[in-house]
Amino acid sequence: MVKRHNQKQVVLDAAARVVEETGAGHLTIDAVAQEAGLSKGGVLYHFPNKRALLEGMLSALIDGIDGRARAHVKTSSEAVNILRAMIRTESGQSDTERAMSRAILAAAAENPDLLAPARDYFGNVFDELRATSTALGQSSVAFLAFQGLVFLQMLDLCPMSSDEVAAAQEAMDQMAAEVRA
Repeated sequence: MVKRHNQKQVVLDAAARVVEETGAGHLTIDAVAQEAGLSKGGVLYHFPNKRALLEGMLSALIDGIDGRARAHVKTSSEAVNILRAMIRTESGQSDTERAMSRAILAAAAENPDLLAPARDYFGNVFDELRATSTALGQSSVAFLAFQGLVFLQMLDLCPMSSDEVAAAQEAMDQMAAEVRA
């Protein structure tokens, strides 16, 4: 069983590399199989079609971001609310994670239902913000502004230099620090 789980992760990692190296349009089961060093059947065993592969990529992306954010809350030596943890975590997204996001977004243009887990995730984030903050307006603005920056970066549309992005992220982190529970 451990081998199957590891092989599933190998497939997801290979899919991420395909997207990062060649773009979302080149994400195919065949390309992933070649990148993973598996047969097409080996990929299809874990992900019976491209949609299932994209769903797996989205799930892994959400789980990774959420897990890092929650770990950041638990291990931080300062008072870090979930909003600050999300800002700090997503600021550290890898190029591979951004590439995966682009692939999922491209696929969702044809099939919006693919984003249902992301809708649920962001709904849960806002529910948590509502439950933990008396200043929901302020925390929502900070979170939404940050998500806008993430989106611009994901699509490679952000006109800001890396120093400007870092300064904007720090300003949003400061806004989040001022949100009172």
